[in-house]
Amino acid sequence: MSSLKVAVHCHSKLLQKSLEKFLSTMIVSIETADIILTDRPIQSEKPILYIGTDEDVDLKKPFSRSQLLIKLEEKLAQNSTQTAMKAMVDEEEPSLGLEEKIAEIMKRYTQEVIETVKEYYETKS
Repeated sequence: MSSLKVAVHCHSKLLQKSLEKFLSTMIVSIETADIILTDRPIQSEKPILYIGTDEDVDLKKPFSRSQLLIKLEEKLAQNSTQTAMKAMVDEEEPSLGLEEKIAEIMKRYTQEVIETVKEYYETKS
């Protein structure tokens, strides 16, 4: 987990300093981070780990360093899974089995043969 790059962007200065101390070897700028830790909603393309006391946060205060590291791993794993699933959904053509691929080829072949025969007879008339 030492190669993980984390940015901390908190409104609470106490939380900011605590997170920086907990994760001192992992702290980088937001631009180069793998994940952003924050105590308020922000917009980012990167995964965000929300910390606070509300029910809908990712990590509730108070927390230990080990709880923080576990939540970071979980959030990154969840984000990786979501990214992989999105990539699968975004594929132009779903993965077809051998029979379906052959059926597609045969359908195109049949259409081309019919068009060729029609063109041949149309030019003969």
